[in-house]
Amino acid sequence: MKYQLSIITVISILLISVSTGVLIIKNLTFEEYVPDWFDIEVDSSNGTNSYALIEVDEGDNNEELVITEILHTFKFTTINPAGVITWDFGDGTSATGNNINHSYLEPGYYRVTATSIDIDKIQSSAIWVSVDLIAFVESDNMECECAPTAKDTVIDLMPLTEGDTISGSVRVEHDGNSESCSLRNPLQECHLRVIIQTTENGEVIANNIIFDENFRTNEINIEFELTNLMLKEGQGVQIRLETDQIRDWHKPYTEWIMDAPII
Repeated sequence: MKYQLSIITVISILLISVSTGVLIIKNLTFEEYVPDWFDIEVDSSNGTNSYALIEVDEGDNNEELVITEILHTFKFTTINPAGVITWDFGDGTSATGNNINHSYLEPGYYRVTATSIDIDKIQSSAIWVSVDLIAFVESDNMECECAPTAKDTVIDLMPLTEGDTISGSVRVEHDGNSESCSLRNPLQECHLRVIIQTTENGEVIANNIIFDENFRTNEINIEFELTNLMLKEGQGVQIRLETDQIRDWHKPYTEWIMDAPII
């Protein structure tokens, strides 16, 4: 709840009594309310960025990456501004002005501070906003390790460095360039290995295999959830997809949601 500064103005009036002729001093008081607070607000305390990456292969195994990124825009406004307003968005950036729009490059939880400076006083107000992420990656076809064009499929999950949660799924579909998965004999069944890898400065330091099975369907879906990662500086998480059965040919799709940590 906001309050206003109450100023009492006292005006003295000199009066002379008609009956006695004595000088009388009469005080009249007037009370007025002068705003003495400053605040900020945002149109929404939570926003979601979206990220999509498509690997385009024109047959030379030299994929072109097509990336589409849409950042949520927060609209910050001031209440009862005075003087110059400066903003600190909690991500290393700042701005000046009464009403400001701002987007965050990374998901996370940010403290936004605005400071009002005029000739009489300096006032500050702060609020918190959170940014989540929805991501999608369409990878080029996976080929078995025995194929001359065999290659790894690695998806960078771009996690936060504070206790965040990532949940999603990997879906692989038969791409029609080899025999249907449902028609494979037991010796030629399709195979998929899904590995969650922790990296440090680009090097893999831990492997967690969450799926390593043969199958005979044209589509398979593997869900995953990572909680309380608490990664250190320079660490990251990625998904590695592998296949080692003859004639495998699948197209992977990976989707995940990243929720900002609550602090």
